Amino acid sequence: MLVLVTGGCRSFYLTRLAMEEAHFLHEAKPATDLLATTQDPARRRALETLIDVRRFAADEGLHVGDSYRTVSETSASSTFHVVTAAYADRLEPFTWWYPIVGSIPYRGYFDMEPAEKFAASLREQGLDTLIVEASAYSTLGWFDDPLPSSVLDRGEYSVVVTVLHELTHQTFFAPGQVAFNESLASACSWRLAERYYTLRGNAAGAARAKSWREAWIARSDVLDAAADKLAAYFDDARARGESRAQMIEGRRKIYEVVLADIDRVDHTTAEQLEQDGLDNASFLAAHRYANGGRGIDAYLAAQPSVALALAHLGEALAHHGDLHKFVLGAPEPVP
Repeated sequence: MLVLVTGGCRSFYLTRLAMEEAHFLHEAKPATDLLATTQDPARRRALETLIDVRRFAADEGLHVGDSYRTVSETSASSTFHVVTAAYADRLEPFTWWYPIVGSIPYRGYFDMEPAEKFAASLREQGLDTLIVEASAYSTLGWFDDPLPSSVLDRGEYSVVVTVLHELTHQTFFAPGQVAFNESLASACSWRLAERYYTLRGNAAGAARAKSWREAWIARSDVLDAAADKLAAYFDDARARGESRAQMIEGRRKIYEVVLADIDRVDHTTAEQLEQDGLDNASFLAAHRYANGGRGIDAYLAAQPSVALALAHLGEALAHHGDLHKFVLGAPEPVP
């Protein structure tokens, strides 16, 4: 995937990213080897869960390959820094185009310093920017991705949800539809986590996964409504001839209400958004993982299995444009 990019700084960026990925892979160790030498009970439990959830994912029909078979030790809480940006005067992400994956609204870095420099250059262009800390990532099967040890540090539940989320990406990915991909992976991870714990007789774990899924749907409902309100505001403001400064002040008032609405259903997310400073970049980053969640979850619930649901989406991708509309039963006609 990386060697297909041509020209200029984008080629340099991806070459550097490939070098960092190679280092990450080289340092990784098999989870089974780590389990054999680890004495800490919590770490052993997390490693055992990693081995077990990969087996479960394969049984459920996800494309597992050798991804997350290994663990890469990390000293920081995050191994991947994601720079995302948006236009300040409209609810639209700033995107970059790459082969295979299409247009995506972020760029990833293994080190914070180049991420901060790149974000600063975007702010100089008048864009809203945000650096998001990612605990794990997927190269969609192009490499045998290791699991960062920081995920193990968060406990076995984090291991289950993270691995299932990333393996959903590896099983299905719609080029250029990042919000759908991320929201789909979130929905799949919650449903599969509930099934994982149920099959293992862990009623408390299954109940926890179900409650997190329901909270995610409620958060998605709020973010969906807010996105509609913000998009309408920017359209109306442009029609009235408002200046960029006036639009930024107008959106600030809307975001105050949005933050209160989010806080009612998900205090943790509201707190994080307030800490980041709610603007178009941070709002879109949050909405990207919970966009049309109720419809996606209903689509999954109507299918015999998650694997079949993803297979049907693969077939639909060849005939329908917007997969969000497809799962809601209103596919776009193919020209």
